[in-house]
Amino acid sequence: MSEQYSILYLDDEEDNLTSFKAVFRRNFKIYTAQHAREALELLSANAIDLVISDQRMPGISGVEFLEKIHQSYPHIIRMILTGYSDMQAIIDAINKGKIYHYITKPWKFETLKVILDNAFETYTLRQKNALLEEEKKLLLIKTLQQEKEKVISQYEILKNQINPHFLFNCLNTLASLIGTDPEKAIKFTTRFSRMYRFILEYGDQPLISLEKEMELINTYLYLQQLRFGDYLRLNPDIKNTSYCVPPFALQLLVENAIKHNIVSDTYPMEIKIVQNDNSLTVTNRIDKKTVAEPSSGIGLQNLKQRYQLLGASDVVITNENGFFTVVIPLIQET
Repeated sequence: MSEQYSILYLDDEEDNLTSFKAVFRRNFKIYTAQHAREALELLSANAIDLVISDQRMPGISGVEFLEKIHQSYPHIIRMILTGYSDMQAIIDAINKGKIYHYITKPWKFETLKVILDNAFETYTLRQKNALLEEEKKLLLIKTLQQEKEKVISQYEILKNQINPHFLFNCLNTLASLIGTDPEKAIKFTTRFSRMYRFILEYGDQPLISLEKEMELINTYLYLQQLRFGDYLRLNPDIKNTSYCVPPFALQLLVENAIKHNIVSDTYPMEIKIVQNDNSLTVTNRIDKKTVAEPSSGIGLQNLKQRYQLLGASDVVITNENGFFTVVIPLIQET
């Protein structure tokens, strides 16, 4: 396994280079250089795994040379070789050159061979760990991308439920008006076409401004008041329209209130929309119809799932003391 590794040895004494190459050429691919400039040229032209540098050399010390190597080739193993017992040089080599091992002269083949083998074992493990970390990072990115695509897909499915749901209920309203008041049915059709253009314009967005959502609510309320007159009232208390909501969130809640309750002179319907900091509370009195309209249960479940996919707070639904209340989070514009 060791034959795959390459070593660059820098030393200004040619005899040291010759003996080192003669001893280790069977085990490693050996490059030698007498000058730092020559060593750097070899580094730029060849794949070097380990560099050994003599400490005392003219022009540049081994520590200074290894410091350069550390800056330009941080992955290369670095060792320093010296015949001087200079503790400060050892400290400098460790701190500046980030050396793997400090070798003293005269070195012995068996001892140095063990040091080199251990160094390459560490080098191999480091490479494998780096590869595993990279694979882990790529896997995490891929997983996050898949999760994002899944969330987008789920959100698109949920959004696509809204338009048919809304259209179905509006057509039911139109059908009832045609039989009882054809003139109102014509007005309803005109306003409904405007509202549906609004839906087509904003329906593909994950969020819509509260201001736009209130415009939609007012248009929808006009459509319903053609049917119910003054027996249907909306009482909004909105202080700050700079927030956002999922498209048709409020419209769906108003629609549900009308669909499931009596709206008449005896049981007038008032729907309150109150802003509390970063949420909206939608409330209506419960006056259930004697004959309940068919319900798929899609609306509220859809709304809760859309908020979950947006990573927002939960939608809170309560049915108590004769009132039906839904609290939906407001989302800050980004």
